[in-house]
Amino acid sequence: MAATTTTVAGQQVALYDPTVKPDPVAKNTLGTTPEEIRASFISLLVASMQNQDPLNPTDSKDMTSQLAQIQSLESTEQMNTKLDELVKAIGASQGYGLVSAIGRYAKVESSSVTLGGSGAAASVLADVPYPTVEVTMTNSAGKVVAMNAFSNVVAGDMDFSWGGLDSNGAQLPEGTYGITAMGISTNGTRVPLKVNPLMMVDGVLNDAGTWKLKLGDGKTYAQSDLKGIY
Repeated sequence: MAATTTTVAGQQVALYDPTVKPDPVAKNTLGTTPEEIRASFISLLVASMQNQDPLNPTDSKDMTSQLAQIQSLESTEQMNTKLDELVKAIGASQGYGLVSAIGRYAKVESSSVTLGGSGAAASVLADVPYPTVEVTMTNSAGKVVAMNAFSNVVAGDMDFSWGGLDSNGAQLPEGTYGITAMGISTNGTRVPLKVNPLMMVDGVLNDAGTWKLKLGDGKTYAQSDLKGIY
């Protein structure tokens, strides 16, 4: 009985038999990685050339096209690996950059402000000019402890500082206080305004791949929340 297979590069390869139809659901044994597939393809290519039907030889253009596809797949896999490494490196460099912000002040949009030994500072964003803008501070119980009014505020950022005095002129203890701002129009309409306090950067942490800053109010803020570092 004539042999039906031959060994090529350690693999059993079927010899050409014009009476046998190929199995359309044959199991893939070429491998899973581009390197394995490429090595198997070359081995099978050699075996195919050695055992091809002399009356219907394999088209060299088809073999060249298949090899080019495998090389393209291999290049794509290598590129994806390099891109993954680049993304990780960029993420790490962002974290290292934020570390230099520790001990400095960050401006973020927040409803709280930190009162330190030198007071507190923030900016209010006025969307339009207002005859009056009121900035109110509250304690942890939500009670109003201080209110500052500013006249003829133009559109844009209005910077202000608070020394920590309450409504009676008494010095309040250091800590975190709530802060809100209202723009009051000529007809008495009160419009909530955004407040961007300045708070000390206490630390940097990585939360599921996202770098965040821990500020003086004890909260964490994403890098996208930052308005500036000073």
